[in-house]
Amino acid sequence: MSLMRCTVTITLRIALLVLAGAATALAQQQLQPQTPPPDSVRRLGTVSVVATASGRGETRGANAISKTQLTAIAAGTSPLKAIEKLPGVNTQSSDPWGAYEWANSITMRGFAPRQIGQTLDGLPLGDMSYGNFNGLGIGRAIDADNVAGAEVAQGSGAIATSSANNLGGVVQYLSDAPRGSQAFTLRQTFGTANTYRTTGRFDTGLHTFGSNGVSAYVSFTRQDNDKWKGQGYSESPSFGGLLGDHGLLHTGMTWLEQVNAKSVAFVGPHKLTAYYAFSNRNEQDYVDLSLARWKESGRMWDETTNWDDAKAFATSTDQQDEAYWKSSLGARRDQLAYVRGDIALGANATLTIQPYLHQDKGRGDWTAPSYGSTWSPDPIYFRETQYDNSRYGTNAKLQSKFAGNQLEIGLWYESNSTHMIRPGWRLTDWQSGPTTDFTQLIRLFFDREGDITTTMAYAQNTNSLLDDRLKLTYGAKYLNVDAKFHSNGNTLDAPTYGDPDRPDLDVTAKGNFLPQLGAVFSLNTHEELFANYAENINQYPLSPQEGIYNLSPTGFDYFKQNVKPERASSVDFGVRTKRPGVEASLSTYYIDYRNRLVSVANCQLSAFCASVYANVGTVTSKGMEGLLVWEFAPRFSWGTSASYNVSKINDDYSTESSTGTMVVQTAGKDVVDAPRLMASSTVRYDNSHWSADVGVRHVDKRYFTILNTLSVPSYTAADAGVGYRFPRIGAAKDLTIRFNVNNLFDTSYIGPIGTGGFSLSSDLQTLQAAPRRLMFLSLGSTF
Repeated sequence: MSLMRCTVTITLRIALLVLAGAATALAQQQLQPQTPPPDSVRRLGTVSVVATASGRGETRGANAISKTQLTAIAAGTSPLKAIEKLPGVNTQSSDPWGAYEWANSITMRGFAPRQIGQTLDGLPLGDMSYGNFNGLGIGRAIDADNVAGAEVAQGSGAIATSSANNLGGVVQYLSDAPRGSQAFTLRQTFGTANTYRTTGRFDTGLHTFGSNGVSAYVSFTRQDNDKWKGQGYSESPSFGGLLGDHGLLHTGMTWLEQVNAKSVAFVGPHKLTAYYAFSNRNEQDYVDLSLARWKESGRMWDETTNWDDAKAFATSTDQQDEAYWKSSLGARRDQLAYVRGDIALGANATLTIQPYLHQDKGRGDWTAPSYGSTWSPDPIYFRETQYDNSRYGTNAKLQSKFAGNQLEIGLWYESNSTHMIRPGWRLTDWQSGPTTDFTQLIRLFFDREGDITTTMAYAQNTNSLLDDRLKLTYGAKYLNVDAKFHSNGNTLDAPTYGDPDRPDLDVTAKGNFLPQLGAVFSLNTHEELFANYAENINQYPLSPQEGIYNLSPTGFDYFKQNVKPERASSVDFGVRTKRPGVEASLSTYYIDYRNRLVSVANCQLSAFCASVYANVGTVTSKGMEGLLVWEFAPRFSWGTSASYNVSKINDDYSTESSTGTMVVQTAGKDVVDAPRLMASSTVRYDNSHWSADVGVRHVDKRYFTILNTLSVPSYTAADAGVGYRFPRIGAAKDLTIRFNVNNLFDTSYIGPIGTGGFSLSSDLQTLQAAPRRLMFLSLGSTF
């Protein structure tokens, strides 16, 4: 491991020195006249999403969104909002900005967020868990304005995807390329909930030196907004940043500041790319609702803003879980960087090396009820979960064409160190107010560290047959995830410690042979057939605070002796067409999901008996997905998608209770949070000045109890937007104004579910209300 660490460090230092040299050369070159860039450099300077809207040319079911579609949504809105229009993709968030990461989710074909991979420019973004131990959300990895597009493979990602949790699909985001000409872009957004967002970006333009060239951009964004319902405030000190918690035009309850920088240099046939992202955010929580609470109080029910109410909830016998005071929040500060070298090895081979670094610090605050615990002298106390994560890794691949073959071999390595600690403090005087006395530490719940090493190797070959009408791709990968956990003991010298004598744990999830096979056959110049088969495994739940290291010592032994990684075999096939003005796809799929992993009780209920993770059988998913993009009149287009999914649990399982062994009759039940029917339809108009769009989305009912006793109702919601591009006015070009309305008809519905987990049959606080109608006005120009 030390050799790998040294190799990655040296590679990064060399790459950064090269970039520094390129930047110096650029600064000197700006003082001299520039010649027009050669055609080869122009071509290298472009960027495009791999897939088309229908996934044309892909051997698997895949769809993409473009930069144009991203700019049609409200400025600063998470890219999650845009990919929800793709078939089979169910994305949910408690706010339009995707700021409240606790409630952000993606489900596809019956798979949960932690079973779906996500990458940015090939870098792994982790498993989307809130206490993210192995990555970060897309909203922190890149400014929404700098996303160039996204591709979604609903069934399985490409064999080279750097993810240990892509059991059921992959979302691949792409960062924007630097522009070919020098420009400064400024955008200002105002909106509901006191939204103020300011973004500035400077592009150097493409500067050439013979056949070589370099371009770059740097951007800064500050966004402040209040919650769309309720209130929030920060009890503990926030992370400092470029502007701290002071906004440019307004200081919001939730704020974000981001810096993105990207540089692309061309040296002969070689290409060098560097990317850096700094993100500093403070997000206020929205309360988790039970179905009963939502029906009784509606979507505007939120955290308590009156201290007497918080005290009443905390001291009651049946409503303690509603004793949320408005101090609940999450704060994250991230730095993400990579360098990538695409090195031409002759005319038919390319070597790509991409080392990366990611550092994350964070905290989660909660003024919480103590539930009568003896360690707390009061019914309410202040708790904070603190995160400190650091990971580095490398992607590498060699591509070569020879004798009718297109061979690719690759490697992904990542070393991830995560540290989570959760202290609790007493309030100064809980009877009079919520002020925390940070000198009175009353409990240390846990102090845990994990070291997770991931290694993936793959090989894939592609043959073109029948005069290039048939493309056949086949290969296999090896995946190994080794995790070592350690408890640091009572390092804070708290009066009580909630993690006594926790032993070390070392577990490995391994997929020795994971094959993929795909084919695309062109029926003619317009239509093609595709088919794909893929095997994937999912790493274990490895978060130190809520994963397998949260088990009892007895649970460790059971886990190591009995549990296997989740595994899925996915088959999908379909047809696509692309004709003038029309692009469409229709696909069907079948998924055999094995070694389903859930938390079950393994002994009689007692104060010292914790649940364990256990494999409880299989799940079968099958369905159909369709997409149509039609330019039905000059400047008018219609995009619509629909999907039908049936994800069924095949097996019952046994667990222990206070009365003995209980059989949980899950066989034949629908998977939670897996809507059967989804549909989305958007009409757009766009000419040289005016643009307008209106879209409608329907999501079927979703179960949130495993035994299908309770579900949230289906909903249909609409969004709309209109914009105008002005002719050039002096130095201002591309001057635009755009007005967006989210939830146009102010529909009240449940958005994210499962935020507090899924029960067998009872109602619990695990639902989030979708945002009310929100409106945004954006003005922007390039100079």
